[in-house]
Parts: sequence; C-alpha cells; structure tokens
Amino acid sequence: MEINKNDLTYSLLKKKEIDELLKIINKTDKISSSRIKTIKTKKGWFWQYKNLPTNKSFCYLAKYKKRIIGYYHVPTFKFYFEKKVFLIGNVQDVGVLKEYRGLGIFKSLSKYAIKNLSKKIDLLYTFPNKYSIKNFTLNNNFSFFKYLPIFIKQTFFTNKEIKFENKEKIIHYKKINQNITQLFKDFCSKHQSFVIRDKPFLNWRYLSSPKGKVYIAGLKIEDKLKSVIFYKYEKVLGINSIVILDFAFDDFENLSYLINNLNQSFNYKKNTRSYLIVMSGIFNDMNLFFKDNFIEIPKIVTPRKLILLTKIFNKKITKNFNKNLSWFVTLGDWDIF
Repeated sequence: MEINKNDLTYSLLKKKEIDELLKIINKTDKISSSRIKTIKTKKGWFWQYKNLPTNKSFCYLAKYKKRIIGYYHVPTFKFYFEKKVFLIGNVQDVGVLKEYRGLGIFKSLSKYAIKNLSKKIDLLYTFPNKYSIKNFTLNNNFSFFKYLPIFIKQTFFTNKEIKFENKEKIIHYKKINQNITQLFKDFCSKHQSFVIRDKPFLNWRYLSSPKGKVYIAGLKIEDKLKSVIFYKYEKVLGINSIVILDFAFDDFENLSYLINNLNQSFNYKKNTRSYLIVMSGIFNDMNLFFKDNFIEIPKIVTPRKLILLTKIFNKKITKNFNKNLSWFVTLGDWDIF
C-alpha cells in the first residue's frame, strides 16, 4: 500500500475522538503488550485510562487524512524511588491498522509519543510482546531491566477440613481495610522502588476492575495480618488456575502458608476447582520463596514471556537506576489481567 506521507499526522487524543478510537481498537490485531477485551467497551477504556488514581494518562494517535489509524496508550502512576515519589508511565495498548503496517507509522508514532512524554513524566516501563520488542529497544532506546519468570504450583485437595492452630486464620476480604494497606506499605518500603500501592490504587486496580472479579485473602496470626494476596480465576494453558496478581507479607514463610492452604479454604461447586496456582514477580526473598513453593516454567515453553523494559527521562533517577535495583513488581503491574 502506498500513501502520501504528507497526509499523516500525529497528535494527542481529544475527547470527541474517543468513540472513533474504540472502533479502531476493535479492528486492530494486537501489536504490543496486550489487547484487553474490556477495552472494546467505553466503560473499560474509561476505567483504564480516565478513572485511574492519578487522573492522568496519555493517548497518542496516528491519523491518515484525518482518520485514526494507530494509537499509543500511556496511563501514569505514582512511583517510589530512592525515598522520593515520581510519575511513571506504562506503555500499554498500542497498535496500527493492518493495512497501514510496514510503512513506519508505528515507529513514527512511538517517537512522537516519547518526545512528548519526556516533558510530562519521569520514566516509562512496558512489557512488550515478541512483535514490538524490537521497536522499543532499537527504535526508542528502551533498556532491558529484567525477565519475570512464571512460576506454577499444583493445588492439592482434601476432603478433610483444614486444621489451623488457634492463632492462625485465613480471612477472605471484600474490602480493602487499614490492615491491608499498612501491610503493603511496610512490605513495599523494603524495596528501593515500586508503583505505590495505596488504598486508591488497590481499589481501582483490583476491586473496580471490569476485567473480572478479583478476590482478597489474608493470613492472620494472633489477630494480626501477616500476609495478603489479590487473586483471580483464569484458564492458563487450558487449565483452571488461580492467578496471584499482587501480594504483601511480613515474612515470606507467612506468604507460603497462605498460598499453600488457600485452595483448601474454599467451598467449591462441581467442576470449578482450580488445579494450578500461577505467580510471577520481582521482590525481596523471591528466590527463597519460589524455591520451596513453585516450579518455574521454562522460557522455551512460556506462551508469553514477561520482559520488563524501561526508559528514563528524569536525570535524578538515571544515576542510581540499574539492573541490581530492588524493584517490587507483580503481575498486577502488567495490564493483561
């Protein structure tokens, strides 16, 4: 397909263009980090890009003869680094209509977006797929930070009632309370950097999400919350699974105890049991935790490799930002779930 490049323009999304954008998203095959079914609706799109805690996101458009043919979404979050709070952007839904691919449009749109973002936020991160990773690394100078391994654990079932000591209880929560937010605050503070998981963020990301119900479970010992997880039910490799999206704990053994006993604390309906627990992340003590609890899926058979890339704009971050950085990352930082 040949086009007149003088008819190509790049700009930020305007409110009156949202309906047209949603139609284009529905027509576009995925090209980058994810293509989420809920974004096909205005409700899902507004949740993800307008109603987030910072109330700040950016959507850049590529247009041909004033018609939208490509898009580049970047919601923003509060990011803690070296005892200071910055603004981090997450490159999420991006794409170009099939008939306009191979013309350098996505490359130009990316460069336009990044140049504009460099004046508005402190850094970017993304989890690109195999189709877009070269554009991010070669054309936009994103740096490789870490590969997030995927771990699985088989769940075990028993017809006997689980027996805890009197001081131990697994609690299922419907709301986020002060104990949960304090545990996240204490756990996150053990790391050098993280997307801030305060109550507004946790409520928005998990309890208000239109992508499926998210559940909360915690382990209490002597009436004190020791570990907590946010999880949902998904099919992984065609198998009913529990996917752990986020977590916090005072000691990794308490997280192990919660997860190892989680599946036995449910009342299941027929054919609704989950046979795998799926988890990923970067956090302190992760090697000790996963060693005793999970099996790592080999990279060669992982259907979707989680590769974390970053691009830094703020020079205050550049100096101490490296691959040895203690950055708390979970599946909740990825927009696919």
